Amino acid sequence: MKRSHSTLYSIGIALSVLLVIVLSQPAFHSFRMAGALHHGHETLACSECHQPAAGTLRQQVQTNVYYFLGLRTESVAFNFETPNNKDCLACHTRENDRHPVYRFNEPRFKKARHAIQPQYCQSCHQQHQATMFTAKIQYCRHCHQTLTLKNDPLAPTHQTLIEQKKWQRCLLCHDFHGNHRMQIPITTDAMMNKDKLTTYLQGNANSDPYTNKKITAAKKTRNKP
Repeated sequence: MKRSHSTLYSIGIALSVLLVIVLSQPAFHSFRMAGALHHGHETLACSECHQPAAGTLRQQVQTNVYYFLGLRTESVAFNFETPNNKDCLACHTRENDRHPVYRFNEPRFKKARHAIQPQYCQSCHQQHQATMFTAKIQYCRHCHQTLTLKNDPLAPTHQTLIEQKKWQRCLLCHDFHGNHRMQIPITTDAMMNKDKLTTYLQGNANSDPYTNKKITAAKKTRNKP
């Protein structure tokens, strides 16, 4: 009986390893995808964002088995590394960015880092959710609660909107990264339609409410313009 159980365990392990190897092949990457990509990324290969993990497939499987058995303190990436800022900026770096991720590492943004982690691209743009913007739209309050402007052109003023806690209106005038060639409204009546903004942030780049004119276009792939 013990021998029979041992044989079944061995067959189970062998089949599991075989399944892992098969699903690791490029032709099966779509089956492992956690969810749909948003507009503009749907045609990208997995390797555009997920760089190959270190080591061979056998080494990765062996190391993670040791981890699950308690023989190692840390697991390792399997097949692909988890994307980070470097992977995002490989296609989306631009000199005119008004909110570059590195700026949020400054000491003055310590509270914001603790609250919303704006120093990471994925804090606002998580992939595989079919949505371009995944953060809460009121996130501006974490850095701009004490904002004051001399000769404020907006009517009502920014100060008034802050006092009224109308943070959901910020993106109705301001493109967060500043990559649209646009004229910023100077009255709340001239703000864009909220529903159109929501549609755009949900991933429909064809309905850009700011303007279709960009200052710097994103690269089509990380290795080519």
